[in-house]
Amino acid sequence: MISWDKVKYFKSFEFDDPDFPGSGKDIDGVLLFQLEKLRKETGWPIIPHWRVGGCVDVLGNHGHATHSYHRLDMGAKACDFHFDTKASSRYQTFMVMKIGFGGIGIYQNQWYWNNAILSIGFHVDVRPSTKAQIWKRENGKYIYLLK
Repeated sequence: MISWDKVKYFKSFEFDDPDFPGSGKDIDGVLLFQLEKLRKETGWPIIPHWRVGGCVDVLGNHGHATHSYHRLDMGAKACDFHFDTKASSRYQTFMVMKIGFGGIGIYQNQWYWNNAILSIGFHVDVRPSTKAQIWKRENGKYIYLLK
C-alpha cells in the first residue's frame, strides 16, 4: 500500500479512473516511484491523463486492451502523461527512457489536452522486465522499436 503522505509530486486523484473517484490510490507503487524519480530528475511537472482514462482503468471502459497494464485487474501498472515543459520532444523521450520503465509508448502529435494537440505524450508502465517494449504510433499503426 502506498503511503501518499510521503509522495512529493503527485496526489492520488491524478491517477483516478474518471468513473471511479478514489481509484488512483490503487496505482502500482513501483510505477509511482519511477514517476516521482522522473519528475525529480527533470524538474518538469508531469500531467497524468486521468481525466480521459489514461491511468487506473477499473473496468476496462477506457479503450485499453484486455491485458493492458492500465487495468486494475492487471495491477494498475501504467500511466499516460505529458510534461509541462518547452524541452524538445527528443530530450523528453531521452529522459523517459533513462528511468527504465518496462514499457514506453511515444505519441507525437496524436493526443489532445485542453483542446490543443500535444507535440508529444507518453505511455509508461512497469511490466515484467523480461517483456520490455518501446513503441510509437504512426499513421494509426504501431511500430515497435524494442520488443
